[in-house]
Amino acid sequence: MTFLRLLSTEGSQNITYHCKNSVAYMDEEMGNLKKALLIQGSNDVEIRAEGNSRFTYSVLEDGCTKHTGKWGKTVIEYRSQKTSRLPIVDIAPMDIGGVDQEFGVDVGPVCFL
Repeated sequence: MTFLRLLSTEGSQNITYHCKNSVAYMDEEMGNLKKALLIQGSNDVEIRAEGNSRFTYSVLEDGCTKHTGKWGKTVIEYRSQKTSRLPIVDIAPMDIGGVDQEFGVDVGPVCFL
């Protein structure tokens, strides 16, 4: 992995968050990102939904915006020229622990370019 990082100028990885009554990114009811997932890169940097653009991820699809009682999914992409931040090593959901809340995560492969 270290050798791939050294040979690469950019890397990316997708995370798919499957949700039932759990907000992953935009909280439609509150109109903010306070319940957005936090992710951690392999160099321990925390990557957030908003803030310093060097440490933020983008969202390709956001199907987890409100508590509907149905399953949805949100696809997050993190892309960086700092290859030491990849792969993603930890995910922290903020909107969990309530009644009838469930989630699952698919971690996509890291792609070094």
